[in-house]
Amino acid sequence: MVNKTPWQLFRFAFVYLNAIPTGFLVTPLLWGSAYLGWMAILIGWGANLILLWFTVKVGRWDPDRSWIDFGQDLLGKWIHYPIILLILFWSVNYIGLDIEGFTLFFDTNYMRETPQWFIILIVGLVVTLTARWGMETLVYISDGLFIVIVLTILLMNMFFFQDADFNMVPAMYRHHNYGDVFKDSLTTLAYIAEWVVFLFLAPYLQIDRKAFRNLAAASAMVALGVLLQWASSLLSFGPYIGRELQYPLVELLRAGKGFLGNSDPFMIGLWSSSMFLHSAFLIHISVRCLAKLLALKEMDATLIAVIGGTGSILAFQYSKNPVLFQQDFSSSSMIAFFLLVECIPILYWIASLFRRGRRQRRNAA
Repeated sequence: MVNKTPWQLFRFAFVYLNAIPTGFLVTPLLWGSAYLGWMAILIGWGANLILLWFTVKVGRWDPDRSWIDFGQDLLGKWIHYPIILLILFWSVNYIGLDIEGFTLFFDTNYMRETPQWFIILIVGLVVTLTARWGMETLVYISDGLFIVIVLTILLMNMFFFQDADFNMVPAMYRHHNYGDVFKDSLTTLAYIAEWVVFLFLAPYLQIDRKAFRNLAAASAMVALGVLLQWASSLLSFGPYIGRELQYPLVELLRAGKGFLGNSDPFMIGLWSSSMFLHSAFLIHISVRCLAKLLALKEMDATLIAVIGGTGSILAFQYSKNPVLFQQDFSSSSMIAFFLLVECIPILYWIASLFRRGRRQRRNAA
């Protein structure tokens, strides 16, 4: 079993949650909120704490068991199983989005002559093999990645801000495009509030009384990292040039001098590792859901291969129209779907109130 420590959940949460916002959130913020991106990030993070509170309350209902096992005690089998099916669909689709997003990044920046199907095949195999290492190994990997990622974000932004144009700072509080801020705050919320997946961690890591503090701290660090990357991109390129760059952080690295200009392989390798962990954990979630629905036991290796292959096939379908994929990745419908899944713990928390009342009356009798 994993050697549990108070901050192990914090480190795993940070590495998992940091993968997608780092690679894909900055450009939508520059397109929408522009100078008020900081406000969208802070509002999204604040709303994320509300969803986290509900998730922790549900997880503490039975800390020794995964939500997938005790959820039917709260809502009943006929409601719980369709919700498991919804999470299965969401997580497999998310794996496909992960693989295609990663493939598109490498295809446009480093491997332009390589067929996309080949990159998808390699990435799918790597993610599947990573998932086969098991949940305990993923937790240990996050322990190693955590400090390296944090130091890299801090050092990288120190170099970025040296060439920033701080004359644009007053525009950060003089603009009033609050409609775009509201939309981008929902996008930020969808990107960093994937708390429902942490209900699957037990018994590897328990959601105990300190879980809210640790997970809130992890999400705060993710929000701070996104804030720094948004600010460095905005102050270096401006909102109009910055929004036209598909990956502004890569362009910042390439524009750097000395060590910074030559560090993009290291930075990309570090981000790739967190992406692989993100997708591997989603495969773990999908396998748990599928095994529960089909009442399968001792078939994790087979199910991991099935889920990994399905995610790769979805990524291949997305790759047929990269422009449409990029539009859909942060579309209103996709954000609404993500938020629907992320609000699932609220339903179980409401059910737990009735169950707790019945339990108290039974004990009193």
